[in-house]
Amino acid sequence: MGRIICITSQKGGTGKTTMAVNLAASLALFEKKTLLIDCDPQGNATTGLGIEKNKLDYNIYHALTKQISPEKVIVDTELELLKVLPARFELVNLKTPFSINPEKRTILREILQPIKDEYEFILIDSPASIGPLSYCAMIAADRLLIPLQCQLFALEGLGQLLFVINKIRKEMNPDLKIAGFVQTMFEESLKVCSQSSQSVDDASNSLTDHVFKTKIPFDSSLQLSANMRKPAILMDLMAEGSKAYMKLAVELLVMLDRSRQ
Repeated sequence: MGRIICITSQKGGTGKTTMAVNLAASLALFEKKTLLIDCDPQGNATTGLGIEKNKLDYNIYHALTKQISPEKVIVDTELELLKVLPARFELVNLKTPFSINPEKRTILREILQPIKDEYEFILIDSPASIGPLSYCAMIAADRLLIPLQCQLFALEGLGQLLFVINKIRKEMNPDLKIAGFVQTMFEESLKVCSQSSQSVDDASNSLTDHVFKTKIPFDSSLQLSANMRKPAILMDLMAEGSKAYMKLAVELLVMLDRSRQ
């Protein structure tokens, strides 16, 4: 059965989409059949995998409105084992009906049921802000992966996100778990990063949630790969950003294997 992991954050600018694209690519590199679902109307994850959005006949909006099955929306990427369920701006049209009728927010979970066992991992890139579409993404997930930018204000707004997660657990998805927090934009030499890192560790310990040992560095190769519309591993496998995401993938795999025991 495929594991469904939603990558979400308390606010934009945490490297959420960068993480979704590069972690999905790293899992595929480790021969894990992976599907990346772009659940953000901006469609940045779709672009980040080199998909020309303007050339798409269908996107996730058509699957969520049941105009077409998700199998017919999924497209290939440069990596054989990585597929993407793309998004375009039409997705923003679902915010209003999802707000009016919260029961519609289970639709992503419903359309994934027939296909989830075809993949070892399904990653969901949630919208940049908390709202109806992010609820939809978290309701569909088994676990959440939460990037936290390495700043002294990294924990700002985290309480709101945790409140939403607990609400979803109580009302829609009681099995939802937090896989852990991942620190991003990390620079070892900066004192502010060390202070922020300790703050994240302290906060997570109090929440009994996991902080991944892997820290995603501030690395220009990640920005370059985004600009080139490719995962970092396809640009430079030995770049610090590429190596960090491969380490994160290994750490995630080990953690999930242990949780099965």
